[in-house]
Amino acid sequence: MTQIIACSTPEGIVLATDSRATWFDECGERKHFSLKKLVRLTSHCALLSAGAGIGVEMSRAFQDFLRSRGTEAIEDVAHLARFFFTDQYGKWSSRGEEPHASTPLASGKTSEEALPLNEVYLILAGYSFRDRARPYHLYLFSSEGEGMSIKALPTSHTIVVPRSLSMEKKLEAQRETGSPLDLLLTVSKSFLKKRSGEGGEVGPPFFFAIITPSGYQEVVEEEVKG
Repeated sequence: MTQIIACSTPEGIVLATDSRATWFDECGERKHFSLKKLVRLTSHCALLSAGAGIGVEMSRAFQDFLRSRGTEAIEDVAHLARFFFTDQYGKWSSRGEEPHASTPLASGKTSEEALPLNEVYLILAGYSFRDRARPYHLYLFSSEGEGMSIKALPTSHTIVVPRSLSMEKKLEAQRETGSPLDLLLTVSKSFLKKRSGEGGEVGPPFFFAIITPSGYQEVVEEEVKG
C-alpha cells in the first residue's frame, strides 16, 4: 500500500512517499521490504509511483529514456510519458509476471496491496520554463481499467494516492492560505507517519522532495518537522 503525495503551490511542488513494498514467498507468506518510489527525471521534473512494482522500473526506464533524448521541459516530458508508459506496461502485462528487479529475491513477486495488484499509478511533477502563468505542473497517469494502456487522469493542485479526502482538504487549505513548502512537508510527514501506524502496509523510510525554479531537491526525512 504505497502512499504518494503531490501538492503544487505558487511557491513550488511538494512530493512525499513511503517506501514499504510487499512480496510473497514461495509459501504465499507476505513479506515487506523498502523500495524508493521517487525518481528524479530531469533537473526540474520527478516521478512518483504506486501500485504494481513495475511502476518503479517504468520510472527508472523513463529516466534513462529522457536522458538519451536530452528532454528537459515538463511539457515535452508529459507528452512523451503516456506513450512510453503504455509501451512499458503493455510489455510487462503481456509477460504476465512481475519483473524480478522490483523484488528482493529473484523468485518473489511484488504488490502494493491497497491498490489493484496489476495496476500502476504515476504522478509526474515538474517546473515549466515556458508557462509563466502556471509554472508548476502535475499529471496523474493510471492503467486502471485500461487493459494494457495508460491514461491521463484529471488532476487538481493536490494528488493523494490512494485517495484520502481529509488529507487532500488539509493540503488544499494550507496552499490556499499561502503556507510555505516547509509546512506542507510537515503535513505530509505527519500523514505518512499516521498511515504507517494503521496496519503496517505503509512504512518508513519516507522520502520527500521539492521542485522550485532552482530545480528538483530531495529533503532528508530528519530535516522535515513532524
